[in-house]
Amino acid sequence: MRIVIAEDEMLERKAMRKFLEEHFHDMEVVGEAVNGRTAIELAESLMPDIMLMDIKMPGLNGLEAMEKIYLAHPMIKFIMVTAYDSFDYAKQAMKIGVREYILKPSKKGETIRAIRRVESEINKERQIIESRRSLFLTKLIQGEDAAELQQSLFPDMQSGFFFVMSEQVDLPAPYIQYQKIGFYPSQSQLDNATVLKKMRQLQLETGIYIGIGHPYSQLEQLSHSYYEAKQALRRLTEAGQKQYGFPPKQIETTDITPFMAALHEGDEQQVWSLFDEIAAELDMEAYFKIKQMIEQKGCHFPDMAVENLYSKETWHDFIHLVCLELRHYYHSKNKMERARQYIEDHYHEQISLEDVSSYTNLSTNYLSNSFREATGTTFSDYLTEIRITKAKEMLQQNQATLKQISSDVGYRDPNYFSRVFKKQVGLSPKQYQQHILK
Repeated sequence: MRIVIAEDEMLERKAMRKFLEEHFHDMEVVGEAVNGRTAIELAESLMPDIMLMDIKMPGLNGLEAMEKIYLAHPMIKFIMVTAYDSFDYAKQAMKIGVREYILKPSKKGETIRAIRRVESEINKERQIIESRRSLFLTKLIQGEDAAELQQSLFPDMQSGFFFVMSEQVDLPAPYIQYQKIGFYPSQSQLDNATVLKKMRQLQLETGIYIGIGHPYSQLEQLSHSYYEAKQALRRLTEAGQKQYGFPPKQIETTDITPFMAALHEGDEQQVWSLFDEIAAELDMEAYFKIKQMIEQKGCHFPDMAVENLYSKETWHDFIHLVCLELRHYYHSKNKMERARQYIEDHYHEQISLEDVSSYTNLSTNYLSNSFREATGTTFSDYLTEIRITKAKEMLQQNQATLKQISSDVGYRDPNYFSRVFKKQVGLSPKQYQQHILK
């Protein structure tokens, strides 16, 4: 954390600096201000995380300075330092982003707790912002609507471009990073020359390969920039000459649609026959499409993060796990189809869950749970629904007695059949027949 101390008394400033350096080794005092005007200047030039602000300072006082800083940099957190325990001060300060206030003379424990509380708040906000930035990049890559996130994260963004690195490095602001993927949001319209200049500097500092995508001003076009960067990196590493650059003008890609279709259908033979051909095209978009497909089927998604899929071998292991899940899914699905067909064929008999269990070679508990997952209802309710549907068809035909209909749909006792029918339909069998024959 970066801290600025704003205090007009030199001894107070030095005492606070020493206190912070002794008790907060993860924080750095980056500046000191003797008045409110200097505090504003330091906030602009140093962009601290926290500012300790004395209220009573010559000229522009602490409250006035905080108000101006807050309007320009709302992410900066303030801790008010004052010799006055005044509710009016506190109420006014809360409106301009003050999170804590320390009374002079301050107690060691209270000061530490106040600073740690603000630090905790900053860390939580950073985690939220980082999560939203990662989601923003994911949406851009997948061509999804990212306008709302862009407005909240980068409201002044006019254009941007992706780049993909051969190794993960820490990028300075304003770059956004997700593993080996970088993104640059610009407040102006970028051209290729400007982009190359920025990437040349980054490459000289890191010494890694950097594939660059062209800049775009429309959010929905930025997915092109990512795939251009990915292709550019592949060509650069294959050639082993230039270490940064755009992709060739004509990029040949392999269509992975047949592979995805085979995976969706659980056709493992076709999946592996196509894998070698399309392995080089598998990327973050493919990963999230597979994830969506697996979750829609209600299957367990393999515990492998996309950043760990960096080679043909790692993708092979991932696809193997996906195939295992799909194999189990289609095996269970086939069993459930057999179970439902058995019920369709034998609903008029005195069948039970045990009968279906025996037919499908599944335990009753497993069958019961799987049947509910597959159909959204229990075996008993499903059987009842089929029987009542058949009974309604026979009542509409008006060619059999109630006793005969009851027997034909699997109920030995006509009175029990009538009670079940009324519970399901809301009318007794006779009332239902009279109603439809009117």
